Amino acid sequence: MGRNHIDQLGRAQVNRAACALLVSAALLPCIVLDHHSAKAQGIGAQPGPMIPPTVVPPISLPAAPAAPAAPAPPPGVSVQGTNSDTTDSTQQEAPQATGNIAQINIKGNASVSTQAILALISQKVGDAYVPANADKDRDTIKGMGYFNGDIGLSVVPDTAGGLDLTYTVAENPIITKVVLTANTPDKQPTIHADILRAQMVHTHDGQVLNTNGLNQDLDALFNRASGYCRKHGYLFEVSSDINFDPQTGVLTIPIIEAHIDAIKVTGNKKTKTKVIIRELRQKPGDVLNEIQMQKDLTKVYNLGIFDSVGPFEEIPTDVGLVTISIPVTDKRTGNVTVGVGYSSQSQLEGTAGLSDTNFRGLDESARISWEVGDVNSTSSVDAGFTEPYLDKHHTALDVDAYDKAVYRFSSNSFGGVTVGDSNTYTEQHIGGQIGIIRPIGDNLRAEISVRSETVRTNDVSLPQDATFIRQNGNTTSIAGTLSADTRDNVLSPASGGLATIREELATSDTTTANNGPTPLEPGQHTYLKSSLDLRRYISLQGPRKLTNLTAPKKVFAVHLFLQSTAKEIPFSEQYFLGGPDDLRGYDVERYWGNNSALGQAELRLPIGKSDSYQLVILGDVGDAWGSIYSGGGFAQHEKFTPLADYGLGVRLKTPVGPIRLDYAIGSSGGQTQFSIGPSF
Repeated sequence: MGRNHIDQLGRAQVNRAACALLVSAALLPCIVLDHHSAKAQGIGAQPGPMIPPTVVPPISLPAAPAAPAAPAPPPGVSVQGTNSDTTDSTQQEAPQATGNIAQINIKGNASVSTQAILALISQKVGDAYVPANADKDRDTIKGMGYFNGDIGLSVVPDTAGGLDLTYTVAENPIITKVVLTANTPDKQPTIHADILRAQMVHTHDGQVLNTNGLNQDLDALFNRASGYCRKHGYLFEVSSDINFDPQTGVLTIPIIEAHIDAIKVTGNKKTKTKVIIRELRQKPGDVLNEIQMQKDLTKVYNLGIFDSVGPFEEIPTDVGLVTISIPVTDKRTGNVTVGVGYSSQSQLEGTAGLSDTNFRGLDESARISWEVGDVNSTSSVDAGFTEPYLDKHHTALDVDAYDKAVYRFSSNSFGGVTVGDSNTYTEQHIGGQIGIIRPIGDNLRAEISVRSETVRTNDVSLPQDATFIRQNGNTTSIAGTLSADTRDNVLSPASGGLATIREELATSDTTTANNGPTPLEPGQHTYLKSSLDLRRYISLQGPRKLTNLTAPKKVFAVHLFLQSTAKEIPFSEQYFLGGPDDLRGYDVERYWGNNSALGQAELRLPIGKSDSYQLVILGDVGDAWGSIYSGGGFAQHEKFTPLADYGLGVRLKTPVGPIRLDYAIGSSGGQTQFSIGPSF
């Protein structure tokens, strides 16, 4: 959260003023409660007081001695008033007399009951009269908050030798209306006045003004640490110009709201400042809301191009104005990759790539990669570009073009094809995809994408019952995706979730290779593919603070992924399960079908004092079923037949993404899976 409170705006204190002294509604045309200007106090969005003070002439009540000091207000609240008596005047002592109290009278009260007053004073009828105790009782009556000015006291002997005590009070008027105003264009508080009034327990229309209750209500609303407004992210203070008009009974409470004067970003060397500013909903001129500002900075951090963002500072610049200072640290986003790797599908492979996820310092993503696998020496080229900000609505464009080899199975698939065997099955996918993404609100976004590609299978020798996998053809599709993302940190979430619904309408024109037999009749096929992806993250140590989104947490993560299509589809469009991303205890893409269901759970335990290393306890359950393609020694399921695995894994955070190494045990034994990127 911001480091500076409203008391640092101008380095001065704004009084939460309340009625303290009210001599007489009949004598005073208007009672002004602390008429020091907001400008003099250093707080407020405009110079001078919001409500001009009324100059009250000196007035006194001959029978009333000077008022005692009012009870201390809550922290940050001062109670001041205006009448003939100054705050340092000396109250006359109670009259000297000897005898027992025969009668106690209260004079001047109308709405506050005599019984309520008598119940609080210490001296009772029949007690010996003690002047010092009478002075204390006057302080007690004054401290009730219902009375203004001095509490008068007369002591008169009666005919029986006793003493009659009469306390004279000046009761505060009745409140007819509580009005809250603010230094906003429409003069209305950002939190609606009705909501603020509803929080006021002691100050209501139709009640006698009670200064103690008013102070308590103002403290409950505007206390800098625990007030209602601060809990909702606002830095509100009460102007020193609270005004109560005894003629109308209107109590006017002017609120000074902190406005954003400017937003400054520091520490960004590569990233353009506008990249940060455009992610902020809070803009110069807005009323500052610390909670919303921190949410905005979370969005900035989740761009993935910064090592750190914030915490922000509130720097006072003028009356009621603050400059927001946001420190950031750029992440190294450019990568050049040259290396040799191994996977269970392509075996030994060479890779080269060039990418930058903050291209030109504009949060653009540019990438190109090349891979060649030892199996069949088949190469892949993939190039893409993402523009995250096409217009003021944050519309993004994502373009991808590829000529890539897909190693559909691990090396022992279809009759035990061995490493390096030229008969290893591959699919060559040549095409591209264009997507338009538009955010809807803070957490929701919609995407429309178009895909077009040609699939060619290699000339592989296969058993007769496995020739169905050799399908060639062209596929064109249009997809709509709607996702809701509430994760606190998209790279390493500890709370929130991600829900995605996707519908894809596709048309494929297929042929068979060498006129081989196939369950799918060659020709054009149109089908609809539907999917639902749900992810949830629960911190076992409480949520992270918004100011520390990388704090290591023990996290329980769950994932449900459902896919289905009602029609028969080409083999390359089937849903495949098995491998490092789903059923980790089974061979890569061991099961396929027109339908799939996957459930995953992980207990992620941080190693050390950062989130860079994790130990993971994992489990998967799922199946793919309903396919017309079955053979080659790989029997498939006609109906949902759940498969399960369990195991352990480790995670290492690196500049190129999290590295995962998992060992899971399924129904046919254990599997070691290696991959780069988050599991879910």
